[in-house]
Amino acid sequence: MKRMKLEQWMDICKLMNDNLGLPMHYCNPHRRIEYSLMPAGISSQGQKELQERMIQLISSSHRGEVQGPYMLGTSLLENFIETRIEENGVYMGSLIAGPSIYSRIRKDMLVGLARDHRITDRDALERYYDRLVIMDKKKLLHAAAMLHYLVYHTRIDITDVMQHNHGGSRYQGLGENIDIQVSEQRINVSFHHDPIYEKELMQLVTDGRPEELVNKLELIQTTEGIGTLSRTSHVRHQKNLSIVGIALMTRAAVEGGLHPEIAYTMSDLYIQQMEEMTDANEVNTALQQATYDFANRVKECKEGDFSKAVVKCKQYIFNHLYEDVSLQQLSRSVHMNSSYLSRRFKQETGVSISEYIQGQRIEEAKKLLVLTDLPLSVIYARLNYHDQSYFTKVFRKLTGVTPKQYREGRRLKSTHSGEDDPI
Repeated sequence: MKRMKLEQWMDICKLMNDNLGLPMHYCNPHRRIEYSLMPAGISSQGQKELQERMIQLISSSHRGEVQGPYMLGTSLLENFIETRIEENGVYMGSLIAGPSIYSRIRKDMLVGLARDHRITDRDALERYYDRLVIMDKKKLLHAAAMLHYLVYHTRIDITDVMQHNHGGSRYQGLGENIDIQVSEQRINVSFHHDPIYEKELMQLVTDGRPEELVNKLELIQTTEGIGTLSRTSHVRHQKNLSIVGIALMTRAAVEGGLHPEIAYTMSDLYIQQMEEMTDANEVNTALQQATYDFANRVKECKEGDFSKAVVKCKQYIFNHLYEDVSLQQLSRSVHMNSSYLSRRFKQETGVSISEYIQGQRIEEAKKLLVLTDLPLSVIYARLNYHDQSYFTKVFRKLTGVTPKQYREGRRLKSTHSGEDDPI
């Protein structure tokens, strides 16, 4: 490759920036940024800190013989692409694309990131993320291949980019450490728990049999046979163990018929709850409660023996409850004649499709009334009721009280009991 001047690196940076919107930078062989196209609206101090992160990132990244492109990331969820510039085996600097993010940063993630990095100005952090280009993993890989082509004029497939970025030269595998650890455990007769036990436990969740979990869960209370998931903290060990357990139970519950959105939401909430705990026994108790909860939810799903078409209808209604669901939409989703589906649904459930949808909307309204402070007008509008008096009439018919009475009564009961009462 012929020696290229700074102006030529600048041209490549501008080309990438103009076509993909990616911020671009040239870092010279002495690890100094000579040229930058920064994200718009970032303060001079913010630009300085970003440059320092980039220098630290490319300096600490292990290099093999591959020139790049390297896919690099930070604990702030920023993504970068680095392509090393070499001439006759001599390092001449790097072109860096980024930062970008895979998706918009949610509020709850923002709070966690600010806490982890001890950032007090969350508004400034949110403004920073708002200015970053969003680029998913596949597009970022294509951008990496493009940058490589502009520098070296040779095509590279995105699978090649993934191969030399995954586990290869950048990360040191566990290798022989695994064999050494297994040998020590064989010498000390200290093994992980029997996988048959794990399968039996997950099967109870899948089958929805919470009553039979009592004896099985006693083994989780011991510390034998569960490995060491943290060498520095027993609480962290128990949290890691529990997170693995929650992941297994989530999939077992979905397999048992629990709606995936419910299962994954339960998983998120239990893990978030556990992360706030500081006592290992408390974490273990939460894990047991989660196990019962998953099994009970599956049991509720299995109480009715429904055909696949009816189950699929229920799932469609669950996913589109805030939309105007019609019989025609449901029949298309299950590839069945609408009249036949309507008769089949009532035969199996005992109610018509419209009555079922109405019942599900009232159940959702009950949750919103107790768990949020949304005004009644917002709740009934969200649930596709266009008249408050009609909504109140339906709500009273199915619950025996008005929405206002329900909200006041449940919150009063919760206050007296000192905890939230399940709906």
